[in-house]
Amino acid sequence: MKEFVSSAFLWFMLGIALAILAVNCSSKKIQNKAFGIRIATGAGFGLLFGVVLNSVGLWESNVIGLALGPLWGMALASLFKSKEKSE
Repeated sequence: MKEFVSSAFLWFMLGIALAILAVNCSSKKIQNKAFGIRIATGAGFGLLFGVVLNSVGLWESNVIGLALGPLWGMALASLFKSKEKSE
């Protein structure tokens, strides 16, 4: 039962992150350089956070943290709006 819950939780988290990215990236007015920089920065911080969670021993496989970390970093970075005016 524990294996089923842990694998279902990972698929659930993957689906939520992809839904957030799909909603925030579907707009036509986000095609500016600041958005790309935010997404890249979010992926970098997410990767670092995934490595930290792997070193703590949260998951059995290190691939999970390395895959979900950048994805969640990009999803969270897409939620924040930049202070610059887009042209």
